[in-house]
Amino acid sequence: MTKNQTPIFLRYRFLWHVLFWVVVLLVFWLIYAGIRGEYYREFIINIIQLPAKMIGTYSFMYLILPLAIKKKKYVVFGVFVLIHFFLYGVIIRASVYYINPFHDSIHFARNEFFNLTRILTKAASDYVLPGTASAIYIFKRWYIEEQKNKKMAEEKTAAELNFLKAQIHPHFLFNTLNNLYTLILSKSEEAPDIVLKLSELLDYMIYKSNDEFVPLAKELEIVEGYIDLEKIRYSKRLELFYTVSGEAEKHQIAPLILLPFIENCFKHGASKNRIDPVVNIEINILPAYLSLKAVNSVSEKNVQKETEKAGIGLSNVRRRLDLIYTDKYELEIKSGNKLYEVDLKLFWV
Repeated sequence: MTKNQTPIFLRYRFLWHVLFWVVVLLVFWLIYAGIRGEYYREFIINIIQLPAKMIGTYSFMYLILPLAIKKKKYVVFGVFVLIHFFLYGVIIRASVYYINPFHDSIHFARNEFFNLTRILTKAASDYVLPGTASAIYIFKRWYIEEQKNKKMAEEKTAAELNFLKAQIHPHFLFNTLNNLYTLILSKSEEAPDIVLKLSELLDYMIYKSNDEFVPLAKELEIVEGYIDLEKIRYSKRLELFYTVSGEAEKHQIAPLILLPFIENCFKHGASKNRIDPVVNIEINILPAYLSLKAVNSVSEKNVQKETEKAGIGLSNVRRRLDLIYTDKYELEIKSGNKLYEVDLKLFWV
């Protein structure tokens, strides 16, 4: 944790301890003073007892409580609690017996020091302090541990997502460079255009897709840029349908989550199907979710092999969906009749 992320009770630990004992002093003073009607005397007596209460409380928290929390020695812990309980009563009794200035008070009249009834009664009435302080101490340990585990889980998830996105980048780049290479060989006038579009895509993928969520409108621009690249590659040989409906400006989406499904249509569909390849991509933006339907034709000869390859390639993005959207997505993949179809629903988070 950085300084700004550190819980307030850790950054001002000493002040919280001071506040705790001020509250203890006021509560015990007002309780006993209200019962006996001696506010001044009870205030002095409670101040006299306060160091003994602090010694008893901190000795319990830092010497005895760890036997149960850290070492799991519960029997030894129980024995020490009984011993501590008695000694706690003794030191509070001693503070009143030897330092009490009000000898004339009937409540503090001198008698023998070792009065077992008085010692046990005082210990029982004040032992709420070690109990309360220990409960706060245990809660603080639990909170710190929970924050540490949460941070570790977040870092692990972030590392895995970065790894998965890093796998997408080279894969996409390799396919696009192949497209560019083909156009350069044919001395196509569209080569400069593809370089510009590729530059825009890489800029987005490397520098602008590191956030957990990005504007949906920007993500759709990247999808459209990729589809334009594929249009250049296939020209009129490909029958391509691409439609988007709904308002993208109101929503956000995980970056590069749609692109693998669309890229899959061309990589395992159009590039392998030499006779009348078809790609149909429909994106519907609804109030509750985004729907993507991506369909591509598959040659009858390679339908089994290409379907298996596509499924393997989509395992990466499926893992990203599990990490980012968890139970807020639906994914259905179907193949048959020379078609490979992906239906994805992403519910807004």
